[in-house]
Amino acid sequence: MRDIDPFSYFPNHTSAIPGLGGDRQSPDPRYCFHTQYIDVRPGPARYELLLPRVRASYGQLALRVHAYRPDTGENASLVAGARLDVAVDEAQDLRVSVLFSAMRNVQYAFYGFFIEHSDIEADGLSVALQEFEGEVEDIVDPPRSILALNQDPADVRPANALIHVVTPHLVAPVSQDCTWRQLYEIKDGDLGPDGWAEALCLNALRFYEVTQPALEGLVVGACSDGFVATLREARFAVEAAPAIPPPPPTSGLFADFVVWPEGLLADPDPAARWYAIKSWFGRVKIGGIGIVTCRYRPDDAPVSSLLAIEGTEVSRNEIGKWALRLIGEGYSVAPLAFSPSEDCVLDAEGLARFAIIARRL
Repeated sequence: MRDIDPFSYFPNHTSAIPGLGGDRQSPDPRYCFHTQYIDVRPGPARYELLLPRVRASYGQLALRVHAYRPDTGENASLVAGARLDVAVDEAQDLRVSVLFSAMRNVQYAFYGFFIEHSDIEADGLSVALQEFEGEVEDIVDPPRSILALNQDPADVRPANALIHVVTPHLVAPVSQDCTWRQLYEIKDGDLGPDGWAEALCLNALRFYEVTQPALEGLVVGACSDGFVATLREARFAVEAAPAIPPPPPTSGLFADFVVWPEGLLADPDPAARWYAIKSWFGRVKIGGIGIVTCRYRPDDAPVSSLLAIEGTEVSRNEIGKWALRLIGEGYSVAPLAFSPSEDCVLDAEGLARFAIIARRL
């Protein structure tokens, strides 16, 4: 763990927390802190924020981890984030950690700003960085897909554009749930969630230009014979793999695209659910596409990047957490489009189906 100067990027700017930061008024009254961009040891990492003796009756602090590639000159991108509610009944220390996956030749900074004005006071602000302590050689770098040659930087969607507010369609899919409207778009085949999942996978491959012959594809779990036949008719080199157990990171199994239309199997353990999601997306080559579905309990509560309470069933917030974690692991996630509960197709247990689409960067 090493201490990081929280105000090193804008050393002269005052913080929105009175008495902290520099001595010049920040042009952004919501600004709280911003560290300098630094090299981080490749592997799992986390920034930790400590606010001692906080006094506040209202306010939310947005936290962001930004990544910058000095060798490309491209703008910094958002790779992980969280929110902290600073309202407290009495003075207390507040801590929060933001996890991300550090990559080679990339620099990282930690940034905080208030979503709206807050009456917060605190006795200080400190930032620490926990880096990977294992052997860097133990980190398996995925191979590069030919798709990476044609990758358009505009395809990358940062986490601040994570929520999609436009009605989703099957012909141009983002990360979205199965709705009655989309079922009507299916011209042949199964008019249920399983048929929808397979149709979405096929449409997503076309929409995201995964079309070159001889690309390697991995089909996870059960699916229809027609689905596999369609992939092979497109002259993909397709392999099938059982969903359980997920392959370990050292398996050496990679593909230009990974599709799991059957989706995440029922598991009451949130940690096991995330492990399955992370493991199968981890089989995608750099530049490739992964598509995974899951069953979740729909509701109309807003999606938050807060660490939501995880239960035995997947929720919208848990899907949102997966998306942010995937972004932190180095993926571009297609925006999440949650439909109203009454528009979703539900199974006998009242669960809806959702598909997550991500490209490995």
